Amino acid sequence: MLAVSLEKREKNITVLTPADYATTSDILTFDSNQPFKIIRFPRIGWRTYWKRIDMSVRQIKADKPAYVILTGKFALWIGLFLKIRFRKLKTVSILHGSEVNLPNPLWKWLTHRAIHASNEIIAVSNFTKSLLPDWILQKRDISIVPNGILPDVLQEHTGYQVPQHFLIGCPRLLTVGHVSLRKGQHRVIKALPEILKTYPEAHYHIVGRPMQENQFFELAKTLSVERHLTFHGVASSNAELASFYQAADVFILLSENQPNGDVEGFGIVALEANFYSLPVIGARFCGVEDAVLPDQSGYLVDGDNVGEVAVAIIKSVENKAYLSAQSRAWAIRHNWDTIVEDYLRLLN
Repeated sequence: MLAVSLEKREKNITVLTPADYATTSDILTFDSNQPFKIIRFPRIGWRTYWKRIDMSVRQIKADKPAYVILTGKFALWIGLFLKIRFRKLKTVSILHGSEVNLPNPLWKWLTHRAIHASNEIIAVSNFTKSLLPDWILQKRDISIVPNGILPDVLQEHTGYQVPQHFLIGCPRLLTVGHVSLRKGQHRVIKALPEILKTYPEAHYHIVGRPMQENQFFELAKTLSVERHLTFHGVASSNAELASFYQAADVFILLSENQPNGDVEGFGIVALEANFYSLPVIGARFCGVEDAVLPDQSGYLVDGDNVGEVAVAIIKSVENKAYLSAQSRAWAIRHNWDTIVEDYLRLLN
């Protein structure tokens, strides 16, 4: 989305990226519809990462870019190598969270050195900035630029006809994201017994890759709430995803920081839900705090406090009309076409 917004400002963009979770057909369709060049890194066993370095070096020689924008663990490492290889090259590191404090001491040391070597350092949230070691915080200025959405793209699916009874339950609770401990669906499941005391027909809908689906379903069975949740798998299209947002009553993102350093640095899905006028209940103590405007776009809670979660759902349902209007306004404030101005100021 950043690349799209930069291209709109007549910047010449080339994107180098892997594609690990998409079919060849989907990749070709997506890439052909973009206004900039996309070069895909192949996976070729143990040579994968050496190939990425080689392709990056070749592209730097060919394009002679004014800036190289780096996002992701290995991209940061490549950036450090490129800074050594091309002394005058300028780089920008965008930090999301999980790449900052890796569990492996060597990887962590290498990542921190790569971040420090960048000409500009951008964190997507105050939480992500707080993860950096003190020695970087003391030596470098860290800019905070939040993630955003493209309202025009989301608007294309606003008029999608949602089938009657597409989602069951009252209220209909929704989470979109990989089914995993980091995304926090298990925290919502643990809160369901408390939620059902007020809303006995509540139903929790989970959309995303079923990474830990079996584990979470077993948890639901132990709490006797399994009939109050449905795993829908991955949405088949943007239109179908829009239908989930439009059919739900409350969006929940109770992300949980993991011991291995895997964290939620921001939570773009919260803004997507807000765009479709859904109030968002988000977890404190992670990057979701920056994605939710308390008492306006939704509420922030302690994800482990089932009482807080239940109360937030009650407030979301009772104040739905007000929160819906404020939610959409909050989301539109995060238009990438506006946020890109912060990037352009830093690049200039």
